[in-house]
Amino acid sequence: MNKQLMVIVIASFFMLLSLAGCQEPPLVEEASKISIEQNDDQKNEQGDKKSKLTPVAKKMAEKRTKARTWPEIKASGYINAVKLDWQLESALPRSGSTGAYHSTLLQSFADERSLKINWLRVSNLAEMFTKLSAFDVDIIPRHLTITANRLAEFSFSYPLLRDKEVVIAKAGIHSFNEHDNINISLPIGSAYIDSVNKQFPHWQVDIVEKKVSSQEVADSIADGTIKYAAIDGFSFETLKQYRDDIQSVFTLPKAITLAWAVNLGNDSFLHELNEFISVHHVMQVIEPERTIDFKQLRKDKLPLRVITRNSPETYFLWRGELLGFEYELMRKFADIYKVKLVMVVADSYDEMLNLLAEGKGDIIAAGLSRTKARKSQVAEAKLVTSIRYNRVKEQLVAHQESSAINELADLKGRTITVRKSSSFWTTAQRLSKDFGVNIVAANEDIATEILISQVAEKEIDLTIADSNLIAIESSFRSEIITPLTFKENVPYAYLVRQNNPQLLAYLNEFVRKYYRGTFYNVVKNKYFYNEKLQESHKKHRLVSGSTLSPYDDIVRSYVRPYNFDWRLIVAQMYQESRFDPLASNSTGAFSLMQMLPRTAQELGVENLKDPEQAIASGVQYLNWTRDRFSKDLPVQEQIFFSLASYNAGFGHVKDAQRLARQLGLRSDQWFNNVEKAMLLLQRSHYYKKARFGYVRGQEPVNYVRDIHQRYLSYIRITDY
Repeated sequence: MNKQLMVIVIASFFMLLSLAGCQEPPLVEEASKISIEQNDDQKNEQGDKKSKLTPVAKKMAEKRTKARTWPEIKASGYINAVKLDWQLESALPRSGSTGAYHSTLLQSFADERSLKINWLRVSNLAEMFTKLSAFDVDIIPRHLTITANRLAEFSFSYPLLRDKEVVIAKAGIHSFNEHDNINISLPIGSAYIDSVNKQFPHWQVDIVEKKVSSQEVADSIADGTIKYAAIDGFSFETLKQYRDDIQSVFTLPKAITLAWAVNLGNDSFLHELNEFISVHHVMQVIEPERTIDFKQLRKDKLPLRVITRNSPETYFLWRGELLGFEYELMRKFADIYKVKLVMVVADSYDEMLNLLAEGKGDIIAAGLSRTKARKSQVAEAKLVTSIRYNRVKEQLVAHQESSAINELADLKGRTITVRKSSSFWTTAQRLSKDFGVNIVAANEDIATEILISQVAEKEIDLTIADSNLIAIESSFRSEIITPLTFKENVPYAYLVRQNNPQLLAYLNEFVRKYYRGTFYNVVKNKYFYNEKLQESHKKHRLVSGSTLSPYDDIVRSYVRPYNFDWRLIVAQMYQESRFDPLASNSTGAFSLMQMLPRTAQELGVENLKDPEQAIASGVQYLNWTRDRFSKDLPVQEQIFFSLASYNAGFGHVKDAQRLARQLGLRSDQWFNNVEKAMLLLQRSHYYKKARFGYVRGQEPVNYVRDIHQRYLSYIRITDY
């Protein structure tokens, strides 16, 4: 393409995006609005799309004049529940506290009673109560403070948390006393308003009208937009796990009780909820240090705390789904023995050992190899290893274009980069002594997957990694090879305390029963040997006048309510599935737009095999991500950020924006700014302070660039 034509194409791109953004995209608050409601002219042209409402959407659209009793709920087969729309994705749980807690708990209640959950989404807490009052939903499943005003209008379940509210401020701000006059910012509809007005009527309360999470409140505190805000103590403990730019400066003296809300007088439903809460003892508390053994843990109905790393082979968050080889095995173990699972994230091997020894966790499940070098350290910490639950190879990683390495002697003069704390350091030292290899000690915050990427990009010569991680990285990086294997059958083992022999026995029994069985092999193949992730797709050759996809007409009809250029969605669809309606990947994403079934259901879509529903879910989710970003962003930047969010998850992109600001980059520009921060979120120095943790940053960076380039090509060869 010549320069003049390229200028015209790019100008057309931004002109079309500007036209698409001249109307503010509608906020879709209810699951029943699934990209299909249009104006009368569009209905005349395309038929009444409302007739195509999915069963979920139809149920959510039903209007009632009174609350549904428990027999009615049971007979219907579903519960109508409400959540805030920014809670479609939750933060990475680092020690058990997360917005997903309530969704998971209600799902357990529903599963036990063979019910489904229809989620309705709203923009703030006040709307939640409005929907409950209008009988649009049966329950608000979130931590709600029980106040006198609320008790006059609603019924509440047994308590799920007893807590105190705290005032937070920017780190370094001095504390104050209760007699001081302060300005405090509180979200609309929150119980904090009642608490402050009753206990400290002399404080000036500024109401925050827009929807805000505790994370966004903390961001506003940190950047100086507001000076003081109130949140519950549990939320503050969660924030402290990964950020140090805020602090608690005052604790409100009156304790609060938090529970779920249902309609006043709906005693039959409330009784069923309270039965569940009583049986499962689901009071959420900040766990103290403890070293009790497994039988006592189960008797006391305490959670099993698993210490791990936030990494692609252990435990990570993708599009709101918790994933990882170690996480799925431990989730199975917890399910078998009917205990709650809490993941505790550590940043280093030494930290994991300390957390376990101090009673801040019960098991280490982090892909740790059982080596002679580690044996004495484990014994000194009074820990013990399980039997082997996995085996890997220790392999050399090189670039395919580097000088050939056929035997150990070929390593002379080559440079291997590994961390001193890794199990590979001993191997590197031996190679240095016996074969003249140069060793470079990598920074401790650089994970092995980053070292592999540096080999792929020719930034370093060689590194050493285990075969599982290499399998993951090979699916994304065709440039790397493994010319030598240093060790075969390196065992992975769990770690527990020596004074927990019962837990060790149960773990060993679990391994004996499931190791190399069907469940184990399915999980292992999902993360390390999934061929679909390793397939390369050739681009379709397009010429002027081509039909872009078999679904062009469907896309055209579904994008109109959302003001997207249909060619952008087609370019994205190609990137996701190559127009294969049955495409799937190892994480469970499915169909043309690679939606997770859970997310699709929350958007009102049940059948992702149906191209119309699949496209509807993808368009609505892309609109959901766009709506989360400031309307002050240029329209084209909204698109870039939305695409990155679709690929990696909205939370990871918000983390990257926050990091960009800290690094002095533009947080309102994707290319060469936020995308740089996204790449840094692969490094533990940065992702351990990020709300959503580790992300394979190269994926969303490539995703946005590829779709952008393909979209420009579509503009060139088609009429609008």
